[in-house]
Amino acid sequence: MKPYKNILIVKMSSLGDVLHALPTLYALRENCPDARIVWAVHKQFSAVLPGKPYIDDIVYIDKKGLKSLSYLKELRRTLHEYHFDMCLDLQGLAKSAIVAFCSGAKEKYGYWEMREGSFLVSKGLTGTHKFDHVIERYLDTVRALGGAVDGVEFPLPSVDAEKASLSGRFAADGMTGPYIAVVPGARWDVKEWPVPYWQAFLRRVVQGGMNVVLLGSGDDVPKGRAIAEGVASPRLFDYTGKTSLRELMAAIGMSRLYISADTGPLHIANALKKELIALFGPTCPDRTGPYGGARSEYIHMIISPTSAATQEQPLVDDPDCMKQISVDRVWETYTDIVKEADND
Repeated sequence: MKPYKNILIVKMSSLGDVLHALPTLYALRENCPDARIVWAVHKQFSAVLPGKPYIDDIVYIDKKGLKSLSYLKELRRTLHEYHFDMCLDLQGLAKSAIVAFCSGAKEKYGYWEMREGSFLVSKGLTGTHKFDHVIERYLDTVRALGGAVDGVEFPLPSVDAEKASLSGRFAADGMTGPYIAVVPGARWDVKEWPVPYWQAFLRRVVQGGMNVVLLGSGDDVPKGRAIAEGVASPRLFDYTGKTSLRELMAAIGMSRLYISADTGPLHIANALKKELIALFGPTCPDRTGPYGGARSEYIHMIISPTSAATQEQPLVDDPDCMKQISVDRVWETYTDIVKEADND
């Protein structure tokens, strides 16, 4: 790989997508140890990005501002001050193409799946992992540029302060002992496991003596409230909408086990190498599931028997798909994990 001096990574959203791009950041830093690396991102997803030595600076992109000529002029001026010699667009959409164009980088690249005309700005790079997991697709850009990729690593920021703060909050709320972290929501309703299923499953969990911490964004508050009311146990603690993104990372990191459907926090758990149960149906786990999948000792995949999602059709709009994952199936997976842990 060329000894690039100033590199711009464009990956603005969403949470899971930003996390999927972190191994490419790690590989770029390994291949260009002296480069200044800048990341362009929407501010609400920036908390999962590490600082130095991986990222030297962050540029926050206002999505609505991209439609304003005055904002684009300001963005162009900001980006040109870095004198980028290479821009890597890992979003591959019209909005990221605008940022790449404004960067003034001498070389502009992306991975092969460049959509919405982004291929007119950045050159798509194809590798041997063209139809593999998106993490490998992104890493193919480094390989195609002559860089070495020695495994998959997720550089993450420290959340030690958040762990200390949350531990105090948990204690104040009366929680002692281990807990499982559960995120009941997802970006699209079609990916969610039904609330009544969560209620039935978590009633079994708390009856078995395990604490449960519900997590998620403000959008998940109604689901958290409904689950808490349905379980009605002092062992269940509803923290939906009550944590920052880094506090969410801390809560997942301190948990005994993480469980959710296909949603951004699932990829936080995976990046932390946290033991997890992932529920998949209308989306393709081989493309965007927890990296490592069934080959990993800490990843436990449960895929709906009616799932029709593939690499070629990664999202199938099937509102009944997740309903085919039974409470009994999730419970059996959970109890197997607990039994194995007890035997260790």
